[in-house]
Amino acid sequence: FGSRHGGGGGPTPGRLRTRPTIGMEPPGYTPDTDSGGLYHDDQSEDADATRGRSLLAARHVVDAFDASSLWKEGFSGKGVKAGIFDTGVKADHPHFRKIKERTNWTHERTLNDGLGHGTFVAGVVASQDGECPGFAPDAEIHTFRVFTNDQVSYTSWFLDAFNYAIATEVNVINLSIGGPDYLDLPFVEKIDEIVANGIIMVSAIGNDGPLYGTLNNPADQLDVIGVGGIDYRDKIASFSSRGMSTHELPHGYGRVKPDIVAYGRDVMGSKIAGGCRSLSGTSVASPVVAGAVTLLASVVPRERRWEILNPGVMKQALVEGADVIAGGPMIYEQGAGKLKDRKSVV
Repeated sequence: FGSRHGGGGGPTPGRLRTRPTIGMEPPGYTPDTDSGGLYHDDQSEDADATRGRSLLAARHVVDAFDASSLWKEGFSGKGVKAGIFDTGVKADHPHFRKIKERTNWTHERTLNDGLGHGTFVAGVVASQDGECPGFAPDAEIHTFRVFTNDQVSYTSWFLDAFNYAIATEVNVINLSIGGPDYLDLPFVEKIDEIVANGIIMVSAIGNDGPLYGTLNNPADQLDVIGVGGIDYRDKIASFSSRGMSTHELPHGYGRVKPDIVAYGRDVMGSKIAGGCRSLSGTSVASPVVAGAVTLLASVVPRERRWEILNPGVMKQALVEGADVIAGGPMIYEQGAGKLKDRKSVV
């Protein structure tokens, strides 16, 4: 979703600017050539929801990962602070139990979501709605509005928001954003600082597939959990970016990315003012993993939770618990395999 520009008031001369990436690729979307390849919906939201409900007899993404078995044991994200870096959310949205704090880092004077992207992402993580449930409905939601309704953002906005996330001790951050700008060193180094402070970072690998070497930043960074997308037949989604990582070349070697894949096609999530819709893209798969991470974190007893958990431990748990997809996908397409929530607990 969107792109980072290199400066506070506008793109800094001489700094590589990231191209926009397709944040969501809903069925029926058509490219808008006037907006840098971003997508606009030419179908009604009701049609989206109807199509999503018919998919596999209304199978919810949380059901696919057996989240309800953890809910029955009393684990639902309680006490975990989930940071959603996106386009914001309404304070009184009916799908959310605990919107703890909303902050705006853009030049627009609003905390609300005028686009729908941020609400959808937050819903996948923590919706309590029965039609489009999230993984961790009792998590504390902290929204960081870093994109405008025109899908614009700047590096400086992210840096300020990241500093605030560190100061407020957010536990998990979802970034359903990306671009190829690994030369944006202030941003790249701030990601490293975020992880060094014990914050678990989950990010979409990008929607520039099926070509190889199309990973987006920051999901291509070593300490970030980079998420690719699959469909409900466990096939790699055509839009999902592929590894290997390329920015080390020719002086090093390409690393395996994505780290893991999750369902990212026809996933149900929250609409701006209530109700549900079906959308697709790796920026859908990313909050699936972020939601699962938030849920998994709540399994650890609260008094020792952040003594035990850190980004490395959580990444290892996800990778070790993943199911390798048989039948052909290369490691540069699926990473360790498909997210398996329950196995990661074990």
